[in-house]
Amino acid sequence: MFALAALTSLVFGLFPALQTSRVDLRTALVEGGRAIASAGPKWSRSALVIGEIALSLVLLVSAGLLVRTLNYLYNLAPGFDTNHLIAAQASLATDASIPGHYDSREKVEHLFTASLAGIRAIKGVQSAAVALSLPYEQPLNYGFRLPDLGDAEGHASEMIYSTPGYFETMRIPVHAGRAFRDSDTPQSTRVAVISQSFAAKFFPGRNALGYHLTIDKVPREIVGIVGDVQQHSGLENLGPLAVDPTLYVPISQTTDGFLNVIHTWFSPKWVVRVNGAAGPIQRQVQAAMAAVDSGLAISKFQTVEDLQGTFTTDQRYLAALFSALAGLALLLAAVGLYGLISQSISQRTHELGLRLALGATAQQTMEHVIKPGLLLAGIGIAAGFILSRIAVHFLDSLLFGVQPTDATTFAVTAGILLLVTVAASAAPALRILRLDPAQTLRELG
Repeated sequence: MFALAALTSLVFGLFPALQTSRVDLRTALVEGGRAIASAGPKWSRSALVIGEIALSLVLLVSAGLLVRTLNYLYNLAPGFDTNHLIAAQASLATDASIPGHYDSREKVEHLFTASLAGIRAIKGVQSAAVALSLPYEQPLNYGFRLPDLGDAEGHASEMIYSTPGYFETMRIPVHAGRAFRDSDTPQSTRVAVISQSFAAKFFPGRNALGYHLTIDKVPREIVGIVGDVQQHSGLENLGPLAVDPTLYVPISQTTDGFLNVIHTWFSPKWVVRVNGAAGPIQRQVQAAMAAVDSGLAISKFQTVEDLQGTFTTDQRYLAALFSALAGLALLLAAVGLYGLISQSISQRTHELGLRLALGATAQQTMEHVIKPGLLLAGIGIAAGFILSRIAVHFLDSLLFGVQPTDATTFAVTAGILLLVTVAASAAPALRILRLDPAQTLRELG
């Protein structure tokens, strides 16, 4: 990195030095040093400004697309009420050093039932439930079959176990049938609830209620259809958050083996809906859980916003990074263009004063000076547009909800760049208003 910085400084410092070495000293002394300022080909400075403008547009377009992606992800309909929700996570992985520790469904269910009873008794708690995973997280992907459709082929979808009251606590709407009840016991009919996208995918044109699906060779009747929620799909083509077909099963109708396996990889979540601020209630929730098992490893409390932010970290980081780079490039382009126009005015002070003395208006003189800057800006924007169309395809895998060639983003960013370049060109031209034509004529005389 140090070597690269040194090489860059050497190359860009050597170029103007070589230009200065070609200055005619006699001419420079006669012109009072203006020849030094104008030495060397002007095309090099113009090319540098054009390059800065083109690079600015590439970075502005990239930043714009990433910001629009982030905005799209944050504005996805969550499918549930995100307000006043907190979640506690605790590991139930079996430990060989603690024989019998949550190695059966009965023990897990007792923990959930007893802890939820204590949490629901806390003042300010509206409702509470437990689920294997929550919206914005990546659920368990599990296999099943559809025997009623004569489909011998196996399928897979997201699967979540939950306690009764989960859909009510999350306020996930039940569109058909019912949610889980306390009467769904190991002795009763095995049931399942599916999401709308699950019904649309596997039961198109049918009412899925009453059909059966088989999980681990055990048939379950579909008793409810609920709304879809945003989840972390883990599939790159769907994005960090997406709607996936999901099926739900009651914790009371799972098996010891199933829980022992999945608790190795997943930690269940206690989700609590509160009336107001969650801070004081968090400590009481933790106390209610500790009252049932003082050794329960509660790893963290989270809000829904925390969960959502966890899976948009890459998008937020890249949007911030490209926005910062675009801002810096825009500043450099503006400074470069300002410097070029300012230098031109300094070198042509007598010429511009003479124009004014011969009858040209200040507006005409300013337009004459600004036009070269606008021409450079136009060339830079055109070049940047072409480069942007090529560069954005490298961002394709990071963009969701917006096309890489989105016309609005290109138009807005080009407009911003054009306004900045116009301002950078016009600002030094204001010095013309301070020129005194009479003083110019006296100097020439």
